[in-house]
Amino acid sequence: MTILDRYLGSIFIRTFLVCFLSFTGLFVVLHLFSNLDELQVIGDKIGWWGVFQEFYFPRIADLYDKSAGILILVAAVFAVSLLQRRREMTAMEGSGLTKFRILRPVLFLSLIFVGLTIANRELLIPQLKDQLVRTPQNWAGQGQVEMEMRTDPSNVTIRGDQYFLAEKRITSIEVFLPPLTSQPGTITASARTGDIRENEDWRPAGILLDQVSNTKRHLQPSLKDEDGETILFSPVDHKWLEQDQLFVRCNFNANDLAYGRQTKQYQSTAELINESRQPKRWANPAEFVSIHSRLVRPLMDISLLLLGLPLVIGGIERNVFVSAGLCFWIIASVQLTTMVCYSLGASSLIRPAALAAWTPVLIFVPAALVAMRSLRR
Repeated sequence: MTILDRYLGSIFIRTFLVCFLSFTGLFVVLHLFSNLDELQVIGDKIGWWGVFQEFYFPRIADLYDKSAGILILVAAVFAVSLLQRRREMTAMEGSGLTKFRILRPVLFLSLIFVGLTIANRELLIPQLKDQLVRTPQNWAGQGQVEMEMRTDPSNVTIRGDQYFLAEKRITSIEVFLPPLTSQPGTITASARTGDIRENEDWRPAGILLDQVSNTKRHLQPSLKDEDGETILFSPVDHKWLEQDQLFVRCNFNANDLAYGRQTKQYQSTAELINESRQPKRWANPAEFVSIHSRLVRPLMDISLLLLGLPLVIGGIERNVFVSAGLCFWIIASVQLTTMVCYSLGASSLIRPAALAAWTPVLIFVPAALVAMRSLRR
């Protein structure tokens, strides 16, 4: 490693760390003062150092995952602009070095930061997803969250109003069972509340429906699935149920019910792939877009850098503000195109869905390679 490599590399690393720490510090300060009462309660139990470890460290890791690609470009643009402002770039080119050779340490360190981003996303964040999905208001398993439609591996679907975390209770619940051989068509059961029950020796795990509203359903015998196992327990032939109760066999996890859709974004790529391959489960196009977007993220981060550097270094000595404007324009263009493609894939307007995730790569990677040719002169 030459003196030039160490010099430019140190500028790049310092700029990256200053930007990331400034962004992180601003987030922590704003979030802390916005939720001070709730965090004070948590701090009284685990201490303020515990609050940082348990609450803010996972969010800092998530911030790094979301901002690393942009910060790499910002740090590289600042380092190059500083060289141009001091006329050091001209001196280096005058000694016979190409622009590509001068920027080699920046490109090498960028690859390292992209690798750290992949490790953070695939190894660290999945272990912190339980902390990431909780807010200061429901940190201790209290409070309630808006209930969204959920489907378990056996295709039992539930929908409700509110989910109370401590009681594991869903209000205004509707349960939709898959068609059975003995009774074709979707079977629906509605109740005022539904309580999540763990597996017991005398019954499987499932949901206890209380104050069932469709009276005809709970007056009928229990229903069995294709394997001969009872899927809907009725008080007609199960005396442990009250007259206005039903029990549905299903495999819903309490945390998945409360944070299911939020948890998915913090799963590793391997977990998302395994979940999409589960039997009796239909994966919607948005899930395939999400999986493939994980695969193309490193390519897009590098493409963002390769698109930005030639515009900034393109033979004209610009000030930092002009370089920042070009940087913002490139980021906005890439992000907007990516969002549009992902939305079209999730809504099945681009088929197959995986093509929606790879379309930005097909657009920007060739453009980045063409732009980088100017740096070899």
